[in-house]
Amino acid sequence: MLIVAGTGYVDPERRGALLESLAPVLRHVRTTPGCLDYVVAADPIEPDRVNIYERWESEAHLTTHLAGITQSAPAVPDVRSVEVVRYEISGSRPLRG
Repeated sequence: MLIVAGTGYVDPERRGALLESLAPVLRHVRTTPGCLDYVVAADPIEPDRVNIYERWESEAHLTTHLAGITQSAPAVPDVRSVEVVRYEISGSRPLRG
């Protein structure tokens, strides 16, 4: 399993419009084979921050997604900066119990 997580920064008055413009992409990607979770969401504390979180079944699924998204990604001119990191997960279990 792979987790992709990061942050992006946008002018606070443009954040809502950015998230709204990304909604169709999020809906589409969530139906992609191998996608377990995919979200870009407003940070509840910092008004200019969005949080990025993805989970993928495998490297192959993520690679396929990245190849497709670079060709069809919408322009996001309002974003000032983005930092995204991938994590390779060897196992998981419930937090409690």
